[in-house]
Amino acid sequence: MTMTIDQFIQTYNGRAVDVDGAYGGQCWDLWSRYAQDVAGVPQSATNTVNGYAGSVYTSTWDQQPALRDKFDRLPAGTVPRKGDVAFWGNAPATPYTHVAIVIADQGGSLLCLTQNPGATHQASITKNGLLGYLRPKTAAPAAPSGIAGAWRVNVAKLNVRAQPSTGAQIVAQYSAGQTVNLDGWTSRADGYDWGRYIGAASGQHRYIALGPAGTTDYLTR
Repeated sequence: MTMTIDQFIQTYNGRAVDVDGAYGGQCWDLWSRYAQDVAGVPQSATNTVNGYAGSVYTSTWDQQPALRDKFDRLPAGTVPRKGDVAFWGNAPATPYTHVAIVIADQGGSLLCLTQNPGATHQASITKNGLLGYLRPKTAAPAAPSGIAGAWRVNVAKLNVRAQPSTGAQIVAQYSAGQTVNLDGWTSRADGYDWGRYIGAASGQHRYIALGPAGTTDYLTR
């Protein structure tokens, strides 16, 4: 099940993404995760040809039918929109090329979801050196809306996690019949839709799976 663009931003902002387990979280890792989660492209079709992210735009797209099936390649002069993937060549601000996900066009720069330096975060990046964009042809439907408010747990045990992911730390657990008050935020990851609330003791956001993607099977009103 793929994510929407907004769900991807909500899920990965602030997290280090390392798809291939090599060299830590690079800009390519965030791109590959995005292509897989939002467009359903296999990882093998997201790879560089020379170790530099810019080659995905200049070469990989030509060589990988699975990538062309899901993304259109657009020139640097295109007016970008949210969810486009921007690629830079060798330039003063991007000496080893770069790739990032567009959130908004800012004229001479792009507000992007980007990684390296640092974990995934939002930042403005100059358009100088821009090669162009890959634009997703389709996006997944939104996760269920209208979930704010009180719900009763509808399964024997429901794990509470520190992040919206099945791999995140379990910090608490609800039992059948207990009530949880959700704030209305949703995300989709690891095959599940997720909701959240503020932990009374920790003051931190806590996350529970609502059910398999597209459902709220684990909860009832």
